[in-house]
Amino acid sequence: MNDHDALLHAIGEHPEEDTPRLMFADWLEENGQPERADFVRNQIELTRRELTAAERHQLVKKNVYYLTNWVPHWKAQLPRIDGIEWGDFNRGLIEEVQAADDRSVIQHANTIFSVPGIHVLRLRRLRRAQALAEVPQLARLRALKMVSAGAHEDGLGILLASPHLGQLVVLDLHGNRIDNVVSVNIAGGWFQNLTELWLGSNRVGNRGARALASSPYMTQLRLLDLQDNPIDHAACSTLRSRFGSKVKL
Repeated sequence: MNDHDALLHAIGEHPEEDTPRLMFADWLEENGQPERADFVRNQIELTRRELTAAERHQLVKKNVYYLTNWVPHWKAQLPRIDGIEWGDFNRGLIEEVQAADDRSVIQHANTIFSVPGIHVLRLRRLRRAQALAEVPQLARLRALKMVSAGAHEDGLGILLASPHLGQLVVLDLHGNRIDNVVSVNIAGGWFQNLTELWLGSNRVGNRGARALASSPYMTQLRLLDLQDNPIDHAACSTLRSRFGSKVKL
């Protein structure tokens, strides 16, 4: 594995860390891409919380310059795949891919995940749950977003049981047709690193709510959305006792 491939592998394995991205910026500069390198560094610098107003102004000004004059060219270099849309640059790299349905992901996983930084999948329609669950590149994902994806309980259960999705920290299943089974399985330890779980506008009832409230695996959760579900007052009180203001009911 050469230096370039090793850096891309490191970014894919640790998408939340800045160090591999900064090392990639060094590689870009050393290999004749100083503008791209500066863009990566500038966007990473913009995430610093301790910036003064004057420092932030200069960084934003430079970011707008790159977004206007360079980003269209860089995005044009990305693979063109039917049913796939690339997200915006964040911390110097594109992190999100949007898929019209799972077919595009199943057929083009190697190409999609060869793009450094991709760790968020927004899936608009779930049709082939078993085939998608078997895609090994899903191990790159830290966030899976399936808002109103027409997913039913059985299909979601098959996909979410995939051994490749264990690194998820964000799971958004808002507006599907799931009830207690999926929420009980999530509470039982399917995803032990979740910081955000979106289950609003589904059919999660008291059994699923109580399972989440008693789960030993929800220790890192910062947000649990259960709005617009048939959960009674007693179960809501149990959820609030466990999660406080982190739960939305």
